[in-house]
Amino acid sequence: MKKKKIKKILIANRGEISIRIAKTCHKLKIKTVGVYSKQDESSLHLDSMDEKYFLSDDPLQGSYLDKDRIVKICKQLEVDAVHPGYGFLSENYSFSKLLEKNNIIFIGPPANAVREMGDKISSKKIALRAKVNCIPGLNKEIKDFKQALKASKEIGFPVMIKASAGGGGKGMRIAHKKDDLKELIKAAKSEAKNAFGDDRIFIEKYIENPRHIEIQVLGDKFGNIISLGERECSIQRRHQKIIEEAPSAFLDEKTRKSMGEQAVRLAKAVNYYSAGTVEFVVDKNKNFYFLEMNTRLQVEHPVTEEITGIDLVKEMINIAEGKRLSFSEDEVKTKGWAIEARLCSEDPIKNFLPSAGKIKKLSLPENIRTDSGYKEGNIVSIYYDSLLAKIVSKGKNRNEAIQKIIQALEQINIQGIQTNQDFLINILQTQEFYESKIDTNFISNYYGQGFSGITNDVNTLEIMAIAALSNNLKYLKDVNNDLNKISKNWILVFGKNKFKFSLKKYDLLDLVLEKKGEKYHVDLFIDPFSQINQIKINDSFYNIRVTKNVNTYQVFFRGYFIEVNVFRELEYKSFKNLPKNNLKSVDNYLISPMPGKVVDILIKKGEIVNQGKTLIILDAMKMENILKAENKVKVIEVFVTKGEAVASEQNLIKLQMIN
Repeated sequence: MKKKKIKKILIANRGEISIRIAKTCHKLKIKTVGVYSKQDESSLHLDSMDEKYFLSDDPLQGSYLDKDRIVKICKQLEVDAVHPGYGFLSENYSFSKLLEKNNIIFIGPPANAVREMGDKISSKKIALRAKVNCIPGLNKEIKDFKQALKASKEIGFPVMIKASAGGGGKGMRIAHKKDDLKELIKAAKSEAKNAFGDDRIFIEKYIENPRHIEIQVLGDKFGNIISLGERECSIQRRHQKIIEEAPSAFLDEKTRKSMGEQAVRLAKAVNYYSAGTVEFVVDKNKNFYFLEMNTRLQVEHPVTEEITGIDLVKEMINIAEGKRLSFSEDEVKTKGWAIEARLCSEDPIKNFLPSAGKIKKLSLPENIRTDSGYKEGNIVSIYYDSLLAKIVSKGKNRNEAIQKIIQALEQINIQGIQTNQDFLINILQTQEFYESKIDTNFISNYYGQGFSGITNDVNTLEIMAIAALSNNLKYLKDVNNDLNKISKNWILVFGKNKFKFSLKKYDLLDLVLEKKGEKYHVDLFIDPFSQINQIKINDSFYNIRVTKNVNTYQVFFRGYFIEVNVFRELEYKSFKNLPKNNLKSVDNYLISPMPGKVVDILIKKGEIVNQGKTLIILDAMKMENILKAENKVKVIEVFVTKGEAVASEQNLIKLQMIN
């Protein structure tokens, strides 16, 4: 086997994964080249590179997806190898072949393995030959409805309709009965065509209440392939993973061993080398079935690194240089538990609407692994996925890992864009997650009505109210510099709730509040950098985010949110007696919630539409976002056209409410 020392690597990616790869390169004293589009000219990943090279003004096709341009840069800068990270060109057969043609090392698997595993029909055939458990189904392209119906009846409903090409949940539909089949096939084919340029589909049995568990494999160019254990990835939203952990609390040793053996057999069947992941769906009885193989580094690879102590990027580079694996599977020892949460720029309360814009404040936790792709002042673009950072905890056991990651998430303060921070905290606190009673339908079932951020728990609301009041008292003390001027009785109003507190003591050392005869000794410290409230109430400590607006305090705690009006007792009496505004708005504007592109307009001027009807579809951050009518309305004016790029808060449609 010919060996070549790699001295310079071009990282053909952006964001947190580019920084992650660069860290290992620097440890190995390998020079790095970073690339960037016009949208990323001030991106954090460029700070980690020894050299950087501009790609183009085009955010995707002319930059990170431009194979020829990247190869040209490699030759110009005398680059030895390319690490593709994940996404973009990481599983592109023609890219790896183009690098090979130009004598540039691809830090990844052989091109043929990429091609064979990239097609779900092809990969399933290989898996069957390798004696890997596969989901029952018709393992060939479905040509027409008659064939689909026959196959579905043989397999038994419910069935899963899947696109042969691509992934990420695109071109995937579940048919629970034959009456749904025709419409769902049409939808799956259309979505697959749009996403991958390939509308081929196939049908297999849908496994109910499935868990998504994957096996990390690692192989060298000498035929040595080993398993590094499993990752549980069952917490998913729209088929996208958001919380992962290693190991899985569900598997027993027998099942774990069998899954590892089958994953290795599959990798050997395609002469695999480098890092790769074999994904399985597992039913409630621990029967497992091959789902797909990802021929690249996974987003969630850090949890495997944390429990094994193995640097997967380092191993990928060593393998690419022609070195043998330096350890056997028996020598791989796992220790502890690791959990990863994906912090994304999206608004869970608004049905996870992508949130683009400038990051005005960014404070991430210390003393825990945080793989981040952004810095304060960066713009989160509509052209790239919504991942901001990966927060990774390590504990002696699962419970400790859960507590550590919740604490870390509570210490994050990001302003300027919306994030899923509170949603992640909320999931991690559920009894179901603690007991690992989860499957891939957990979010759709548990949050069936969406995520509101609302709680009715009195103790939680009490803590949040005390945080708002203590912030207000601190503000008044700082402004007045006289504790005697602060009112003794306070009314806090939020939603339908009203709490009355009396100020019993407030000096330089102690704040004492009372509510219905119960006293609360409060100690408030606001971190000067993160602005997180570290608050002690009696003998308990809490991390709380509090933001002061003109007349209210916004309080975020344990995945919940309230907006609090803080009144002196006399002020509240005046507020209560204010006349209520009974005027109804006759005109309204539908505004764009983010920058994006108009994919479709489903209404026209003069049309009367009912509540819930789709008005416009916007594309942003690789997702289609459906904007619907919140009431019965008449369309007065449409200000945009199909295909038009729109700015955040731009008027899209003028509407008139109809009573």
